Order: sequence, then C-alpha cells, then structure tokens
Amino acid sequence: MKKIDLHVHTNKSDGTFSPEQAVDYARAKGLAAIAITDHDTVSGVNPAMMQAQKFANDLEVISGIEISAEWTEGGEELEIHMLGYFIDWESEVLQKNFDNLSEARIIRAERIIEKLRQHNILIDMDDVLAFAPSTESIGRLHIAQAIQKEGYVQSTNKAFDMFLGNNKCCYVPKHQLDPEGALKLIRDLKGLSVIAHPGFLKKDFALSLIQRMVKSGLDGIEVYYPEHREETKKYFEEIAKTYGLLMTGGTDCHGTVKEHIMMGTLDIPYELLEKMKQRRDEKISSLQRNEPAV
Repeated sequence: MKKIDLHVHTNKSDGTFSPEQAVDYARAKGLAAIAITDHDTVSGVNPAMMQAQKFANDLEVISGIEISAEWTEGGEELEIHMLGYFIDWESEVLQKNFDNLSEARIIRAERIIEKLRQHNILIDMDDVLAFAPSTESIGRLHIAQAIQKEGYVQSTNKAFDMFLGNNKCCYVPKHQLDPEGALKLIRDLKGLSVIAHPGFLKKDFALSLIQRMVKSGLDGIEVYYPEHREETKKYFEEIAKTYGLLMTGGTDCHGTVKEHIMMGTLDIPYELLEKMKQRRDEKISSLQRNEPAV
C-alpha cells in the first residue's frame, strides 16, 4: 500500500527537520507523499519541493499550512487548528496576512520573556532568535529551547510543563483568526480546508464546530492522527460521511521534538490524497465556470 503523511512540520516553524531533511526522511520511510504544514508560514514548501525534484519526484510534496484559530464558547477560549492543502503558497494575500502574524508573534514572545523574568528566568530576544529561523515563525518551542540552553530546565518539555504550556504561569495566548477567518484565508489561497486533530476537542464541541464550519465551506477532517483512538477515528469517519467531508491523516511530525520521530508511523493510504485531488479539481472547475464551489 502506498502511504502518505499529510501533517509534517519543519524548522521553518517549530519542527527540527529542515525541509530537505523532511523529504529525505520521508523517502527513507518509503512514503509516496507528504504535506509540509508549518504553522503560519509556507517558507518550507519550496525547499522541500526542490529537494524532491532531485530524486525524480518519486515523493510528492503537497503545499500546506497550519493556521491557529480561536473560538470562545461558554466563556471558554478554545484553540482550533486549520490545515490548508494545495494552497497558492506564492500568493501576495498570504504574505500580507503573514506580515501581520509575524508582528503579533514578536509581541507575544516579548510578553512571554517579560513574564519569565518575573520568575527569574533571564533570557532575551536574541537568545530566542538563535533557535528561530525567522521572526515570522517565532514560537514557544524556540523560547523553551533558549530556556534549556541557559540551564534553567533540563528539557524543552520541562519548560512547557513549568512555564510555557497553556495556562502555565508564563503563558500568553496567540493573536489568532476565528475559524471562519482561517477557512476564508485557505479558500482565498485556492486550498482545501481541514480541521486538524479534532479528537483533542470534546465530542459535542467538535460536532458543533464541524456543523458550523460546513456552512462556511469546510472540505475535510483530519480523521487519522496518532492520538486518535479507534473509537475516535470511527466517530469522525461517520461525521465525515454524514456531511460529505474528506478524510485526511497525518502524524503531526515535528522531527526529533517528541520522543519518537512520528513521520510515516501511521498507515494512511494514498487513496485519501487522490480524493483530495479530485475535490481540488472540482473546486477549480467550479470557479472557472463561476459556479458555487463544492
């Protein structure tokens, strides 16, 4: 069976593999296709595609992105991740949005650094940027790496557990789009929109989110994911069938950040990618005929 992995991060956001290393690892694992889905940046897409071309394109590289969105329900702020596939990664629309996100990321990092100082963790922005490929992708992992380098914690996981994790003492929320805003951005980039790892959400909330997003043109659900149990997969398979949504899958590989390298550890069939390509082609045809998109 030809296998794929449609959720791969590189060091252009918060992974440890360079785009080229991600391609090389995918080929070593015998994968037929991967999607580069860095957080709020597409700077890893072209290098990955160029690397794949060196090997006669025996590995497909899909242009992708992962966008954070925020939804408030019942007074609780919830973070939702939206995956975009087959996006126009050279679009001026994308760059304009990224410029705004980049500025927000810098402000967030500065606020986290200030909070850390209040807990006698003395690092500065230069320490953090030593680990970040650029200011457009600066995130909590890079701050955690700086904290570890300076000897305040033994691992990045400890940095998150003690200081940087959600609702920890130095946590600062992201400046984020709402789910419809993230979906619209993906649509404007001519991509397919997919809700990432919905199993992290409560079932009732996940269902209401999907129902709400279907009305805005949602294309799919990431059904196959390392932390989705069998019952979770079956639950979202049924939802996808009910609402005519694509089913996608990926390992959310971040290189060596986690205990094991996740890429290629799930048996995700190439057939899913073929269905995604069919949906993409149908949407393109609809746009060319000025008809409502599928």
